[in-house]
Amino acid sequence: MKSKYSRRQVTRAVVRMIEAGVPTKRVAQILATYLIRSKQTRNVELYLRDIELAVSEHFGITTVHVASVRKLNQATHKRIKQLVLSSSDAKRIEMIETIDPELIGGVVVSTADSEMDGSVRAKIRNLRSV
Repeated sequence: MKSKYSRRQVTRAVVRMIEAGVPTKRVAQILATYLIRSKQTRNVELYLRDIELAVSEHFGITTVHVASVRKLNQATHKRIKQLVLSSSDAKRIEMIETIDPELIGGVVVSTADSEMDGSVRAKIRNLRSV
């Protein structure tokens, strides 16, 4: 048995497991075991990004990570979903919201392949670089 697979091979295997109906908890356990045994834990974010992209392409589901200083209201949720749906091939949006007081204000919206940083922190950082 091959001891190390490419990220692309691992990603395809994960998508096949999901498609076959393997529970996501089990898929996560298999992936974690592989990453630990193959000493790839330092690359976990790369694997997860690749898997997110593949799931998005294969199933039409896009995961959107939204960071803000406080919990977003429903109108803002709806606007973000509409924005992502209009700018992608996604059929469905899954939003994960996190609270990050260091943003000062605004929001950071990211998907597996893009990011829109509308935070006050980013604006201040940009002013400092001028």
